[in-house]
Order: sequence, then structure tokens, then C-alpha cells
Amino acid sequence: MTNVISIPDDQVQTMVLNGLTDVFTTMLQGEIKLVSCKSLMDVAEGTAPLVGVEETLVVGNVGFAGAISGMVYIAMPESLAKEITGSMLGMDEDELEGEHEMINDAIGEITNMSAGAYKNQMSDLGYSCRLTIPSIIRGKYFVVEAAKAAFRQLYLFNYLGQPLSLELIMKMNDTFTD
Repeated sequence: MTNVISIPDDQVQTMVLNGLTDVFTTMLQGEIKLVSCKSLMDVAEGTAPLVGVEETLVVGNVGFAGAISGMVYIAMPESLAKEITGSMLGMDEDELEGEHEMINDAIGEITNMSAGAYKNQMSDLGYSCRLTIPSIIRGKYFVVEAAKAAFRQLYLFNYLGQPLSLELIMKMNDTFTD
């Protein structure tokens, strides 16, 4: 029984970038730029979603299960989450003050669409899977501890001059049948 992902890292990176770029271009009419990518396979403990950001983070996560299973986490400072929500809903930041539920819904939808774009590309390669319902985590100084995975990458982006990260965790499921 093997959980090795047979897709090259650079192809996965291209798929992540294509999915996120499509979502941000379509939904927000904005350009997102990849800053760096690093493997977290050698990290035994959990990882902080955005190191050095002092404000509250908003983290959307969506799981996927099937031939390949895993999680997508998209993390950003709360101020960026508010800007994104305002852009999506045509509202200014003052209108969104204290509207955590509205911001959570918008970031959950961005995460869901980004994970869906990635999932569709995986399906095109023959790895069918289904998405879970998005959820949101808010807070400061927390870590993501991943279950054992065959692939774990952290992609750091810049959007509107602010940091945004996407962490992708996945493994093969040998016993999956469609």
C-alpha cells in the first residue's frame, strides 16, 4: 500500500496557481502573485499559516476525498479578508465593520472555489474526488497540524500588497473506487 503522489511538484504548483488565479481574476478582478513555495514534508510539528502577521487571521479550509484526499487552507490577515469581501459584495470596509459572518461566508466561498478549481484539474488527470463544506478558523498564533500525508506544500502569495497563504495537504487512497 503506497500513498505516494505521482504528480510532479511543479505540476501541482501550476495547478494551484492556475486555480487561485482564475478565482481571483474572475471574482475579484485582481492579480495574485506567487511569492514562494516550500515543502512541509519534513516538518513534524504544526505550522503557522502566516508567520509574522500580528493581526487576526481568517483561514478558510476545504477538504477533498476520493482517489486523492486532503485539505486546502487559505489564510490571510483579517484586513485583507475584509477587502476581499467588500470587493465581492460591492461594499466598503465601513459597511463590513463587525460583520464576521459575512466575511466568513465570502472567504469560505473563495476557498471553496479555489479548492474546486484544483479538484477539477485533479479529476482531469484521472483522480476523482469530492469536496467538503468549507469552514473558517479565526485567531492569532495558532498552528495547523496535518495528519500523515504524502504531499504537503505551503504557497505564499501577495494580493493587494498583503500576504496570503495556501497550504495543500494530500495523499493517495489505495482503496478508493469510483
